[in-house]
Amino acid sequence: MSRERSSEWIGAMFVGLGLGAAGVAGALAWVTSMIGPAAIPIWAFAAAGAIVLFRGPMGQALATRISGSAPQEMDVPPEMYAELDELRARMAELEERVDFSERLLTKGQADERNR
Repeated sequence: MSRERSSEWIGAMFVGLGLGAAGVAGALAWVTSMIGPAAIPIWAFAAAGAIVLFRGPMGQALATRISGSAPQEMDVPPEMYAELDELRARMAELEERVDFSERLLTKGQADERNR
């Protein structure tokens, strides 16, 4: 992905996070205005949830994406590549069979119309 597209994605992500945070803050403010000081535990749970969310794997993925560093390469065994090639070959064979079946069905329907 080009650097320009990456920065567009990051900008959109920040807009989305900002809108989401504004929505949550608005909802918390509304609850606070309705129930008063009893909303303090609700704010605490919301803050704890945000901390857990952004300190966990999702937050780490966002941080990696924002920093622009390359994702870690996975150690893929050669057997998986061989299996992938086999699956691709089987998929190509299935596509050919579907095409053949569609042609037969279309030909059969055309023959019935011509009778």
